[in-house]
Amino acid sequence: MQWEAPAEGTALPPLVCVHGGGGQSTDWFGVSADAPGWAPRAVEVGYPVYLLDRPGHGRSPYDPTRLGERTPFPDYAGAAALFAPDPGDPTPFNPAWEWERLPGSPELDALVASSGGILLNTALSQELDARRLVDLLERTGPAFLITHSAGSSAGWLAASRAPALVRGIVAVEPIGPPCRDLGPRGSLEYGVTAVPLDGVGRRPLEALPVLIVSGEASGRAENDAATTAFLADRGASATHVRLGDLGVTGNGHGLILEANAGHALAPVLRWLATQQAQ
Repeated sequence: MQWEAPAEGTALPPLVCVHGGGGQSTDWFGVSADAPGWAPRAVEVGYPVYLLDRPGHGRSPYDPTRLGERTPFPDYAGAAALFAPDPGDPTPFNPAWEWERLPGSPELDALVASSGGILLNTALSQELDARRLVDLLERTGPAFLITHSAGSSAGWLAASRAPALVRGIVAVEPIGPPCRDLGPRGSLEYGVTAVPLDGVGRRPLEALPVLIVSGEASGRAENDAATTAFLADRGASATHVRLGDLGVTGNGHGLILEANAGHALAPVLRWLATQQAQ
């Protein structure tokens, strides 16, 4: 875990960023110095930002005796298929990845270098993620969470277990749709999580402000819409934003680190400002 805050101090609440899948906290910095990711951009506008490495990822060492098996590290083809598909492929194409898409490209090299395997025991992974996140929140105080992809489950669990510490959640293309079968990794047995959402004397996500963000070119918007509906049914105040509807186009699943990351972040900053004003 690391953190950064404006040198001159700030009155803005902290943001805690939780990375996705086989990534790590450095994903929030971006893959090019010329196109910073969401973390440095949030600090620039005044937010203290905490970057969490989920157990078994990045700077949180992988211990197979405690964490079990994990999937193989993604190769260039696997990373590119998810974050930088070839324009000729039938899969969604994201022109917001403005760089080369072949090995040797500094940006794709950086993305692959930061990628690792995913724990096969999803329930264990999410349980450990949630514990680590709650532990961090007990030190930062109430914060907004910004989660990406598979990291979103930690956010839902932390909000259900420590509601006073989670002011709201921005979930960027969260893992879904609800009850998704993850194959050898298990399933989202409890809708958006693989372990129960335990509300303490309340509905698990009662009145939780949530913003779900979908890239225009990722092909995930319908899944995100289903996740939004599931959360709303559980009491959350959930809103779904499709970046394409706001004129932010070409984004794939890695919209937090693509060349137009600043444009993708702008509606999130507006939402955060609205929540703080309430």
